[in-house]
Amino acid sequence: MPRITFQKTGEDEATIRYDDEAVGDLYRHEDPITGKPFYLILLSEDWRGWLRCNDRSKVHDQIRLRLASHPTLGWKY
Repeated sequence: MPRITFQKTGEDEATIRYDDEAVGDLYRHEDPITGKPFYLILLSEDWRGWLRCNDRSKVHDQIRLRLASHPTLGWKY
């Protein structure tokens, strides 16, 4: 099964890699009201835009779902 990995590019930024191919970016932010972290997923060439994930343990699953339904690259994943 192909793996989703991350390559850190900044303090709160990483490149999303799927089977060692760069497929998007992941950003960590803090909610200004609650102070809790959330994650923004942005896949390359995806017109749907950002996907917000509030639970770190579900980031991998959200990326897999987003890749599988990618409008132009879904066939690859």
